[in-house]
Amino acid sequence: MIIDFVPIQQYTHCFHIALLILVLFAVFQCQRGVIFRKDVVNMDAGWGFVIASLIIIYMGLRPVSAQFGDTMNYYKMFKDIANGIDIGDKSQEDIIFYTTLHWFAKYSNIHSFFLLCAFLYVAPLWLAMVRIFKSYYWIPFLVILSMFTFWQYGVNGVRNGVGASLFILAMTYVENLPVMALLSVLAIGFHKSVLLMVAGGALAWFIKNSYYYLAGWILCVIVSYFFGGQIQNYLAGIDFMAGDERFSGYMTGENMVGEIVQMSMVFRWDFLLYSSMAVVVGYYFIFRRDFKDEYYHWIYNTYLATNAFWILVIRAAYSNRFAQISWFIMPIVLIYPFMKQRFWTNHEKMLGYAILTFYAFAFYENILKSGIL
Repeated sequence: MIIDFVPIQQYTHCFHIALLILVLFAVFQCQRGVIFRKDVVNMDAGWGFVIASLIIIYMGLRPVSAQFGDTMNYYKMFKDIANGIDIGDKSQEDIIFYTTLHWFAKYSNIHSFFLLCAFLYVAPLWLAMVRIFKSYYWIPFLVILSMFTFWQYGVNGVRNGVGASLFILAMTYVENLPVMALLSVLAIGFHKSVLLMVAGGALAWFIKNSYYYLAGWILCVIVSYFFGGQIQNYLAGIDFMAGDERFSGYMTGENMVGEIVQMSMVFRWDFLLYSSMAVVVGYYFIFRRDFKDEYYHWIYNTYLATNAFWILVIRAAYSNRFAQISWFIMPIVLIYPFMKQRFWTNHEKMLGYAILTFYAFAFYENILKSGIL
């Protein structure tokens, strides 16, 4: 079963329009000052579960189409496996993902596989927000949905999306390290890039001073601007990702050969500006408002560490895929302080302004730029 009553050309647009309505309604609740009222919180939490479920169904039961990027590539591999064709070395990469793909190719169908992937992408994010914010999870979850790459990593970069979501859930088990470790291993099994998130989280676990991470992030911007090309060539030459030819291809631009979308290998000021939003928010609350929350400091430091790595390779082909490693953590950095402490007398209205600000880039990229409105 698939959702085929929505025109394929409008399928993604429908999601973004629905998201716009949800964002505007949340801002309306903030401006009325009722967003933290208990009855409104309970209502939003109930609807949040329903909306998360509908997104899983809508995303997972999408038609198989080139409109959804790598969806077609996964489908081709699925057919090859089902027909007994060897897909080569790919089966040795991201082993949990491809083992799951093999099982569904042998015993089920592609739509069940994509539905499972959508569940593993959305459900861990929903559960992570519930674990962190309890019944107040809806606004943080909405901020995750309103990141401009959310839909893309549910239908295009599926492996990366699932892996990162599982790691975000792992980060909520700071009181249960075995569960955190297990979820991290599962996440890496879906996409090797999660290793960078795990490394950033481990570093931030032991070195806790946010001054170091902020200074390091600023230093990486300067170094990358002047020496980024040399750094990328060096990383490509030393086999930085342990035999992953995709990484070297991104560093040198070879992975763009044959791709429909070609990316300019230049210093991405637009992505840097977008990334800096979380840097500034974290700086404001930690250093200017003296927000003392050990968990938030860890999340912020992890974000700075992973984003700093991307900055060093900012000129790489499809560098947004490296930026996304840290962007998965960005929504929590942005919204966490607003949900944990009152900073202003008109805190609810300030939250509404913040939600609009966080959503602005997605509104431009996914609605204005695509010509929906």
